[in-house]
Amino acid sequence: MASAPKNSSRDAAAVQAESALLGALRRAVCFEPSASSGLPDGSQSASLPSSILVGLSGGLDSSLLLRLLCDLRACGDLEVPLRAIHVNHGLQADANQWQSHCESVCAEWEVDLRVCNVDCAVSGASAALEGAELPQASEDAARRARYQAFEDVLGDRECLALGHHQDDQLETLLLRLARGAGADGLAGMPAARVLGVGSLIRPWLGIPRRILEQVAQERRLVFIEDPSNRNTRYDRNLLRAQVLPLVESRWPQYRQSWGKSQTLLRESFTLNEDLADIDLQSCQIVGSGRLRLSELAVLSSPRRRNLLRHWLLRLGCATPSWNLLNRLDVEVCARADQGARWHCGGYSLYRYKGQLVAVLEDRFRPQPLAGACSATASTGVIELPDNGKLVLASDGDTSRMITSLQVRYRQGGEHLSLLGRPSKSLKKLLNEEGVSPWLRDRLPLVFCADELIWVAGLGYCESAAAKAAGRGDCGLARVTFSWEPPALELGL
Repeated sequence: MASAPKNSSRDAAAVQAESALLGALRRAVCFEPSASSGLPDGSQSASLPSSILVGLSGGLDSSLLLRLLCDLRACGDLEVPLRAIHVNHGLQADANQWQSHCESVCAEWEVDLRVCNVDCAVSGASAALEGAELPQASEDAARRARYQAFEDVLGDRECLALGHHQDDQLETLLLRLARGAGADGLAGMPAARVLGVGSLIRPWLGIPRRILEQVAQERRLVFIEDPSNRNTRYDRNLLRAQVLPLVESRWPQYRQSWGKSQTLLRESFTLNEDLADIDLQSCQIVGSGRLRLSELAVLSSPRRRNLLRHWLLRLGCATPSWNLLNRLDVEVCARADQGARWHCGGYSLYRYKGQLVAVLEDRFRPQPLAGACSATASTGVIELPDNGKLVLASDGDTSRMITSLQVRYRQGGEHLSLLGRPSKSLKKLLNEEGVSPWLRDRLPLVFCADELIWVAGLGYCESAAAKAAGRGDCGLARVTFSWEPPALELGL
């Protein structure tokens, strides 16, 4: 823990520094003009929170944020409830002591605290060894786990407040520049955005860390010093300790100029989003998440990549890499009359009938169901593992059929005759009937007494239909099947 010595009096600089922090907080959480910038609709009425949740690590930034919010609450400027959340990652030997510190602070300041213990261990990382250094992968995993905990705890219309400041923002700029980020990444952390059922705000993104340090020292704020912050093996710590001080010695006003560049980049990204929305209206098929390749093909390459990125994010896919977008730009519209598939990690893209379709990848593997399905078929529904369900309907007794029923999947080489049609391979029939390629290996094939009687998407086989019209062998008389597949296509 660290604390600062007490000043004998409050000088003008300290008063000015605290006024800057309080002013930013009032604009962000007390809803003075421009408070709702970055949130949906941009209106104050749409962004009024049910309460404020502070992300409290116990460090200087978050501790000062909570302390000043408590002051606003005490003077009546903050009228909504205030609470805090501490995420214990378990990656440092002192993690439980940090949690105890946060519990003690919140008890003293009369703030309800929610503690979340998260599992963000990475293979090869030693989680709680004295002096152990956290690998970069573990640090990234901790960040993902932390924000997931924030989202899980955040209540409806609640606002999560974080203590990020201008120095954090500029460090983020350099880190993202080093890995080749685009306009969105280089624009830095947004001051406000939607998070789960609530929102996230960073009131101090325009204020340098030295202002926070000045106020914390004047107030004798007690906070935690993370020893890993001094380890320059971490990229962010190297920037903070060595690179940015050198930059400031040469260009003292770099914060203002870089901040201006980030503002311009944010504007450029917003314009790109607006353009992507316009292109999406032209390319997207109404009522679905599919894109028309004919419309996509007339766009320039930068505009097509911009649209594809925007479209995939709108569908809930992970941010596509630069390499993936370049590949899609070149390949998607080439030979648009032929089918194709791109595996994208978690989802696949299909070129099919002049359209681009995004389909969720899941755990399904086309394995036959073990044995007969009598246990579940007696209810009229057969649950297919990771593949929806098969529904049976009949106005007669289907007990004979149920005891003999089996569900299998394509093995290759199947042939069958549909009503009034010659025998053909199953593969050819699926092509002729236009069955979506992402469903073909998932189609349930229903067998009765080892005879194929019905195929999802195609219907009864001719021989089975003839039996049903005659003696009702296998109990087929007056029986219908229907398959309810899982929701795979994104955007529907």
